Amino acid sequence: MSKAYASLKRAYGSGFISDIAWHFANYVQRLDSQAPASVIVAAALVSESAVSGEIRLELAHWGGSCVFEEHHSAAYMLPEMEVWYQELKTSPLVSDGESPAPLVLTEDRCLYLYRYYELERRLAALITLRSGPIPVEIGSNEIEKTLDVLFGDDPLSGDQRNAARNALDHRFMVISGGPGTGKTSTVMRTLRMLWRLTDVSPARTLVCAPTGKAAARLREVMGLELKAGDDASGFLGDAVTIHRLLGWQPGGKFKHGLNRPLNCDLLILDEASMVDIALMVSLLEALPKEARLVLLGDRDQLSSVEAGAVLGDLCRAADKGHPIGSVTSLRHNWRFGRHSEIANLAAAVREGQTQAAVEFLNEPRSDAVVFVDPGGEKKLEHLVRDHIVPIYKELSQRVISGASCLDIFSMLDQVMVICARRNGVGGVNDVNRQVRAQLRTLSLASDLEFYLGLPLMVTKNEPTLGLFNGDVGVVTGGTNMTDLKVVFQRANQEHVAVSINRLPECHPAYALTVHKAQGSQANRVILVLPETDSKVLSRELVYTGLTRARESVEIWSSLDVFSAAVSRSAARPTGLMERF
Repeated sequence: MSKAYASLKRAYGSGFISDIAWHFANYVQRLDSQAPASVIVAAALVSESAVSGEIRLELAHWGGSCVFEEHHSAAYMLPEMEVWYQELKTSPLVSDGESPAPLVLTEDRCLYLYRYYELERRLAALITLRSGPIPVEIGSNEIEKTLDVLFGDDPLSGDQRNAARNALDHRFMVISGGPGTGKTSTVMRTLRMLWRLTDVSPARTLVCAPTGKAAARLREVMGLELKAGDDASGFLGDAVTIHRLLGWQPGGKFKHGLNRPLNCDLLILDEASMVDIALMVSLLEALPKEARLVLLGDRDQLSSVEAGAVLGDLCRAADKGHPIGSVTSLRHNWRFGRHSEIANLAAAVREGQTQAAVEFLNEPRSDAVVFVDPGGEKKLEHLVRDHIVPIYKELSQRVISGASCLDIFSMLDQVMVICARRNGVGGVNDVNRQVRAQLRTLSLASDLEFYLGLPLMVTKNEPTLGLFNGDVGVVTGGTNMTDLKVVFQRANQEHVAVSINRLPECHPAYALTVHKAQGSQANRVILVLPETDSKVLSRELVYTGLTRARESVEIWSSLDVFSAAVSRSAARPTGLMERF
């Protein structure tokens, strides 16, 4: 057994690498039993990076360093970068991307899994194909007149107006902005303009989002923003998940793709920051060549759970002058004024201004932002009991008393508890367990898997029921298990009930991870960070958590953990920008 293999085995046993990385390293070693140790370790590292969302490994950041904890028995010292680069370059396990191989090494000394190298190449080609301008045969007077009707003469809507104007002569568009900057309002007005001035048909305009929760919110907003009118005749306005739009099938394949494109002139994708590189490629490949695409999202939010950071890469590429269609950033915030505590704290966090953010928490100006240091596991239990349990106590009592679905979801939308991670003290599982235990003492919860008032989040797509990963419902019905149903909210405040025995895989949803909370908002948010620093913490995570709140946010954390999070960026190394 080589020293490298022994280190990998101990790293796997100690939790430094995942099952996927361990099995991939074993796989490449079986392909080439003579492979240098540094190549096998590199295979494990690049696979582990993909698990954490990064699609490539930059050798310059790793060469000559110790991996798997310096003072641990699993520690392994990688060769200096030049030596490591040459060993990888000459290995039959590694190619330059022109021929299939488990690993791909680029000239700029970055290592990929072949699958992600191909996805990145295909995505860049698909975007480049759509990036050229479209000839416009509309007089400037007519364009300006239409823009005046849609936007008026409000100088604060300048960015929105420019985004709509750019949509006329671009097939590929990105509109980025934080919550409250009017992304949805902008795209709705842009739709009206395209329907009036171009051959884009309302009936062939499709709208989608990455999760059921985000799609439901988009449907609701669209219902308010886009009232039926002559120019919207035929528009279905039915925002669906990407998986539903593409026709997800068991086995992970889609009905729509290169050989069976979508029937559309224009596709709107909301919450684009949540879309990973593989799903974005599938979406673009299913789009007809002449169709337009508009991506909406917040470039500063967390990237997708899966590998890639597509929206952020596109915005950064535009910042550097790469011609990738039209990229517009909305700067004016319509929801939060200049003196909004939430907006000002979020801005400091977004920019990585740790000291300013901490000073802001130390000198609160109102109840809009509240900072609480749990000071240990015991105090956290008291906080859960005093601040979270009453919320779900009232929810359960309303369900038991037979409240309407409208009333139940209205309350559920008032407060959102979000955690930085799933496991550990202060994680989703911990908070869910505590809430359930304390409700049990009030006879409002039971040891059974399902009971009245239990909020649930779907974690597995079930297209036949119209349920998708991220959908949130509440258990309602009678006192017998056979009578229990889970109610989900649909567009225009419509609701659908699914019996317990038909329910897809789901988890309790008293608390959600920040990732799962993306695409949704609540009047009040409780953001729970872990008691000790963790590699999952970043300024993007904190920013995303803060901006779920409309009116107020409570941050449960120590100042040290909060500071560490704000000082760390979750930006992922990719080569997409270089490909443009």
